[in-house]
Amino acid sequence: MKQQRHILTVFSLATALGMATLPPALAITDDYLIIPGQSIGQTHLGRNGAFYLNKLPEAAASDTSMQQTKLVWVSKKKGQRSDTLYIHTVANAARLNAPTHGVFINQIEITSPSFHTSDGISTGSTKAQILRHFPNARPLKGSKTMYSDKGIAFEFTNSAADSPCISIAVYPPSFDPRIEGREQVNNYLHSYCIKDDKC
Repeated sequence: MKQQRHILTVFSLATALGMATLPPALAITDDYLIIPGQSIGQTHLGRNGAFYLNKLPEAAASDTSMQQTKLVWVSKKKGQRSDTLYIHTVANAARLNAPTHGVFINQIEITSPSFHTSDGISTGSTKAQILRHFPNARPLKGSKTMYSDKGIAFEFTNSAADSPCISIAVYPPSFDPRIEGREQVNNYLHSYCIKDDKC
């Protein structure tokens, strides 16, 4: 029962993110769209984070410390790939934002290939394909597999040109990106499950 409570189906996660509320033709263009520096699907960055978080089911893992919160959702169907949604927030009060009781979403990261940029880039796209569409993307400091460009970051399996993208994150362009990669998110999820007997 514990595992069922924390593992979401692919459909239910998409629904929770507000991606099954429009007709299919609109859902493809709008509800699964990644907009650098702004949003993934219907979940947006910024100081109104509580509004978007309240639309989501209980996270598989969550941790709050130093006025920051890390949240992870897992989407899995038996026999199919498992994907994650990761959201990082900072208390509005810490940033002197209104509403002071709310939270500022400063990172949204997904692994699902269902989401895509306006030019069709998604997880599964190769490094070479992504750099053609985002020629200003550069490796994050200390990383050979994480590239960022003005509010969007891409993680690859390795540094080769044909390396597939395994996660995409958006963040405010004015922020210094400190993106949690797929390995960190998975390690965090695993340690949380063991520590609190949640999964």
